[in-house]
Formats: sequence, structure tokens, C-alpha cells
Amino acid sequence: MDVSELEPPEPMSVILNELQQLSTDTAIRVFHRRRPLPLYSFLQKMGYSYHCVELGVCDVIIYIWPQDDQLLGEFCLQAASQEESS
Repeated sequence: MDVSELEPPEPMSVILNELQQLSTDTAIRVFHRRRPLPLYSFLQKMGYSYHCVELGVCDVIIYIWPQDDQLLGEFCLQAASQEESS
């Protein structure tokens, strides 16, 4: 999902709305223009883990997955690692 063109607080609203509609065994990959620091506490309270990859000054990718899904978390971290090395 790409929220890089949205103005605050729209990116957070879009991400949280998407998470509410996801099945429990699904992760999302978010393209953002900066680290959404206020979002992180919401994710933790909702039971999600996340990993952020900074590709440039205004290019950030965030992987978000359920905290209790270790396999999905490993997949997201591996995908993030590949993006970091690209």
C-alpha cells in the first residue's frame, strides 16, 4: 500500500483501517515518505510488530504483521533485508 502522497493524519488512518480488515495471518507492506512514529504505539497496542526500511530521505517501507505470527515475522524481516540490500 502506498500512503506516500497522503497528508497527515491520513496515512495513519489508512494503515489502521487496512489492519482492521486484514485476516490474522496477513502482513502489509507500506510505502511511506517518512517514519510514522505516532503509528508505532498504536501498532503495539493492537498486537502488531513492524520493521522499517529507509531507502532514502523520503522513501520508507514499513512491514507490519501480527506479533504472534513468528513465521510471517521472519518472512517480513527477510523481505525487508532484501530491500535494504537493493
